[in-house]
Amino acid sequence: MDAPPATKGYAVSQPIRKRIKECFGWAKTIGGLRKSRFVGREKLDFQFVLTFAGYNLVRMRNLGVAACC
Repeated sequence: MDAPPATKGYAVSQPIRKRIKECFGWAKTIGGLRKSRFVGREKLDFQFVLTFAGYNLVRMRNLGVAACC
């Protein structure tokens, strides 16, 4: 059983925290960021940007489906 939140601010922050954790969880499991395939700052930056661009495309698709129906 979950205890009630200590403050109102904590309760407000929980949905925001969940959204952030979801995108990093997706990047680790689907996007392959759990273990890097590249060496070097520029290549890792590119992998990070490409992974989150893919996440944004998936998210846009899901938001579009929800908006039309």
